[in-house]
Amino acid sequence: MRVAVSETTALRRCVTVVDAEPVALDVLVRAAKLFHFDCQTASSPEEAIMLLECSPTPVVVTDLRMPGLGGVWLVQEIRRRWPHIAVIVVTAGCDEIALVQCMSAGVQHYFLKPIHIDEFHHALQATWYSQLMRRESQRQKQHLESVVTQQSDRLRHTFFSAITSLARTLEARDSYTSGHSLRVRKYALRLATEIGLDDISKKRLSLAAKLHDIGKVGLAEGILNKPTRLSDFEFQLVREHPVIGERILRPIIRNRVVLGAIRNHHERFDGRGYPDGLRGEKIPFLARLITVADCYDALTSSRAYRAALPREEALGILEAGMNTQFDPHLVPPFVRMIRASKVRKRKAAAVLV
Repeated sequence: MRVAVSETTALRRCVTVVDAEPVALDVLVRAAKLFHFDCQTASSPEEAIMLLECSPTPVVVTDLRMPGLGGVWLVQEIRRRWPHIAVIVVTAGCDEIALVQCMSAGVQHYFLKPIHIDEFHHALQATWYSQLMRRESQRQKQHLESVVTQQSDRLRHTFFSAITSLARTLEARDSYTSGHSLRVRKYALRLATEIGLDDISKKRLSLAAKLHDIGKVGLAEGILNKPTRLSDFEFQLVREHPVIGERILRPIIRNRVVLGAIRNHHERFDGRGYPDGLRGEKIPFLARLITVADCYDALTSSRAYRAALPREEALGILEAGMNTQFDPHLVPPFVRMIRASKVRKRKAAAVLV
């Protein structure tokens, strides 16, 4: 709420005048009003800060030689708390140290008393117009940033739609793997819930699981649907798909966690996986999670080279692969989850009967 008030107030043609000497304060106020500025006044730095907290102005005119914390402190405090406020210093005597401190803090103009009205008028007007130009420039910058953000969001949405369609088209090339990525995502998210993964990680996991096999778009259909054992050369081509998938997605997905999950979902816990041969907990956590879901769906789905395995046999393979292929901390909750789901379905079927 305070930000909104500050922005609205800054549009007014107004100035805060600070001086401990009543006569000097009156002269400055009269001069400012002569140039059609509204004024609020303070006789100490502390009072000026309280005024600005309640009603900030785009310009502050202040003396330096004042009791209390002093004018230099006031200038520095204004620049620290309200960097958009312009400051004009009007003071008696030439204190070089104070001058350096004020100029380094960003003071726009510095005058010695007694002031010349014309010079003060010019400084006040110039400072006011520079504030207007700054605000307009900031407004245009914010508008451009908003437009760029909207366009970027549209492009990202279009890209993700295209990539998702591409993934579905890829799976449609092979009737045996149709719907594989969506099932992997479903299993992975259920496992994530089972182990209490946070919502942000679940969103990243959902995206990575949905697109984990996108790199297979470059594989020939003869390799995808081959009913016999792959040759060494063909298997080497298949092993490249995680890297290709990361390469395809890197220009639009900048999150390293998501890209790591896609690149490393074929790593093994014993370090004998691909493409990087990572071992144990060096494998990104989401990649380890996708590996379990991916393998289970592959085992329980019919493929060109074999029929789908029964649920318990597939779960037995996962349990046998703990510490070698799979993270030993993820397999037990996954197995419990699948078996509990089977029990729930059996009970539901019994109720219907």
